Amino acid sequence: MAGSELTRLELVVNIRFPGTRAHGIQVAAMAEALASTGLNVDVVVPRRYPYRDQDPWLHYGVTRTFSVQRIASIDTIDMVPARLQRLPFLMQSLTFGLRALARAAVERDAGILLRDHYTLEILVRGLRAADRRRLAVEVHDLPAPGERRRRLAHAVCQVPAVITITEALRDDLISEGVDPQRILVARDGVHLDRFIGLPDRASLREELGLPRHSPLVAYAGQLYRWKGVDVLVEALGALRQAHLVIVGGDDENRPRLQELANHHAPGRVHFIGPVPHVEVPRYLAAADVISLPNSGAEEISQRYTSPLKLFEAMASGRAIVASDLPSLGEVLSDGVNARLVPADDPSALARVLGEVLSNEPAARALADRALHDVQAFSWARRGQSVASFLRDKLAVAS
Repeated sequence: MAGSELTRLELVVNIRFPGTRAHGIQVAAMAEALASTGLNVDVVVPRRYPYRDQDPWLHYGVTRTFSVQRIASIDTIDMVPARLQRLPFLMQSLTFGLRALARAAVERDAGILLRDHYTLEILVRGLRAADRRRLAVEVHDLPAPGERRRRLAHAVCQVPAVITITEALRDDLISEGVDPQRILVARDGVHLDRFIGLPDRASLREELGLPRHSPLVAYAGQLYRWKGVDVLVEALGALRQAHLVIVGGDDENRPRLQELANHHAPGRVHFIGPVPHVEVPRYLAAADVISLPNSGAEEISQRYTSPLKLFEAMASGRAIVASDLPSLGEVLSDGVNARLVPADDPSALARVLGEVLSNEPAARALADRALHDVQAFSWARRGQSVASFLRDKLAVAS
C-alpha cells in the first residue's frame, strides 16, 4: 500500500482517562504494548468534567512510554442524574468526534486507532478517502440487528483495518459485509509479570484482611447484571462454609448485591470496592477458586465480551469456574483449564464450585493448565500482533 511507514499511532478514545472501568485499563495496556513495538503512541482523550488531575501511568501501573493528549468537548454528563444523561452523552460524543476530526485532518502523519462507534462514524464521514486509509477501529460490541448496526457496519467497511476481541464479533461483521481480510481477532490480555512472586495464599489473606480458614471464592470486575454476580451471590447460599470476596464495582449496583448477600449468605460476602488495578492479582491469588458467572441474557455477555478478568484469573494460578458461554468458550474448555456451568443457574454454579473446592488435586490441574494457556494472552503479544497488522494495513501521508 502506498504511503510512508507507520511510525506514529493515535489511540483516539472517548472515555474518562484515567477511570475505574475496564476500557481504561485496556487502553493504557495497549498504549504501552504498542509503544514497546517502536511506535510513537499518543492516547487522545476528552478532558472530562469534573476533571481529576490523576497520573494515568501511576493509576494503571504502566510505563511512561506513550503520551496523553486531551481535547475539549461539551461535557455536562455528570451534571445531571443518570436517567437524564442520554442527551448530554450524545452532545459530548458529537463534540469530541468533531474535535477528533479536526485533529485528524491536520496531523496526517499518524495512524488512528478508534474504538467508539460515534467517533468512527464522524471521522469516516468527515475525512477524505485518502485520509480514511489511516483509520483502524477496534470493535468491542455491536448494536442489535437493525438500522443502527447497518450504519455502523457501513462505517467499518470504510476503514482498512478492523480489530475484534472475539470470533463472534468478526463473524457478525463479515455477515454485515466487512471484508474478512481486513479483520484481526485479538482477544484482550494480561500483565503476566504482576502475578510473579506474590506471597502465598495464607499470607495474602492475612495482609488483605480476608477469612483465613474458610474456602474462599473471588470475583473481580463490574457489578452489572450481565456480569452474573447476582447468580454467584445466590449460589454462595448453598455453600455453607464458603466466603466470597468481590473486588471492584460501583455505588449504583452494590446496594442491590449487598441486599442479596444479606438474604442468601449473611456475613460471608466481602465487598472490597474498587482497588488500584495493580492490586487485583493479590486478591485473586488469595482465593481458592475464581468465578466468572456471566449471564447469558445479553449478547455482549454471550458472544462479544473478552473480559480482562478472565485472563487475570488464568494468570493467578487458581482454578476457574465460569459460565458456559461462547465468549468465554473461545478461551476456556470444560475440564481442561476451567469448569464451565450453565449460565444463570445458581444451583449448578453452587454444585460445581463445591466440587472444585473439595478436590484440591483437580483444582490444581485446572489452574496449572490455565496458567500455561494464558501465556499466549499477554499484552505484549497482543501489542506485537496489532502493531504488525496496522503496519501492514494502514497508509499514512508521505
